[in-house]
Amino acid sequence: MSLINRIKAFFASPKGRLIGLWLSYFFYWGSLAPFVPYVSLYYETIGLAGTQIGALNSVRAIVSFVSAIAIAFLSDVLRRRKLVLVLCIFGMIATLIAFPYMASFVTLLPIIAFYSAFQAPAIAILDQDTLSTLENPRNFSKVRVGGSFGWGTIIFFAGLLLDRPGTSLTIIFTLHIILLLVLLLLVAFTPKTVPASDGQKASLKDVITLFRHPGFGLWMGIIFMFGMAEASLINFLFLHIRDIGGSASLMGLAMTFAILGEIIGFNLAKRVQGRVGSRRMIVLSLAFRTVWYVLISLNRVALLVLPIQILGGISFSLIEAGSVAYVNERAPQRIGTTAQGIRSSILLRLSAAVGSLVAGSLYQRSGSARMYLIMAGVSAFSLFLAALLRRTERRRESGTAA
Repeated sequence: MSLINRIKAFFASPKGRLIGLWLSYFFYWGSLAPFVPYVSLYYETIGLAGTQIGALNSVRAIVSFVSAIAIAFLSDVLRRRKLVLVLCIFGMIATLIAFPYMASFVTLLPIIAFYSAFQAPAIAILDQDTLSTLENPRNFSKVRVGGSFGWGTIIFFAGLLLDRPGTSLTIIFTLHIILLLVLLLLVAFTPKTVPASDGQKASLKDVITLFRHPGFGLWMGIIFMFGMAEASLINFLFLHIRDIGGSASLMGLAMTFAILGEIIGFNLAKRVQGRVGSRRMIVLSLAFRTVWYVLISLNRVALLVLPIQILGGISFSLIEAGSVAYVNERAPQRIGTTAQGIRSSILLRLSAAVGSLVAGSLYQRSGSARMYLIMAGVSAFSLFLAALLRRTERRRESGTAA
């Protein structure tokens, strides 16, 4: 048997399939690690103004929101998730090759739009592939944690590389492409997952029916509120660390501690879900995040940011695992990818576009400490709504069972 056939046979085995998915998360999120945190800095080095940088980031969020849902739905209709994922990776690589040659706002607009359109659906496809492969969906977090390891590992080495004198920022595109090529090779060796079917084709009516499911739209609203407040963390944490006397190295270390928190959270997620269920896991995540906002807003000792960041990482992993599980429990398998696309778009994109504007305005008017205190109030309100919604649903479900 040739080496290629042996590799294919390994990834076709149950253990190999799980390892392949873990590595897929590793290289997908790892490929984004040298790009997402540094692309705004690249824009600045080619002479773009702050408003233009903000506009490009907004375009990325809006296009990602639409494409994640639309292309995920297409993959459900065609029942060809692997093919769609391969085409998305090829599309990302093509746009990244062209990226460094576009040196103006006007030429970058279509490039970032195409890149975002191809990049966004991959998360939903990987999530649904993982859920379809696992015998027990509660093991999702054990596979998804590969993404946290990928992000944490690659962003560390990318930082070391960029710190070397004479290193051009265009290397972020090279690193992104190399890691995507590894992901593409991995996907090629991994056998496709045949979506479960009840004989019916996916349709827009299924998506509408999903939102008519009692409480589904409200839970998506709560997830949106989490993501909206999260935008203040992503966009302004480094500025807050600077304001309380922290160094640039502490900023990078804060990211490392957040990833450590994610790894802890994902490793605990199966046990937590087994004990309290997906909805209470979302509630628990909001509780952790509310405490995080309070602590970060009151803290004036730069080094204390590090243990606080662990709490933030745990919070994100719990809402990621909890919301994936909640959607998987309620969405028909024939639109599973679409449903996960809707979830990830609300949590990571639509909320980020709105939250960035809100947090930016609060930061400009009140400073980082007060901004985070206000976000603590937003998080506490969403926690109250989530707890109330879950209690109401439990009462209704108990009444139905009776």
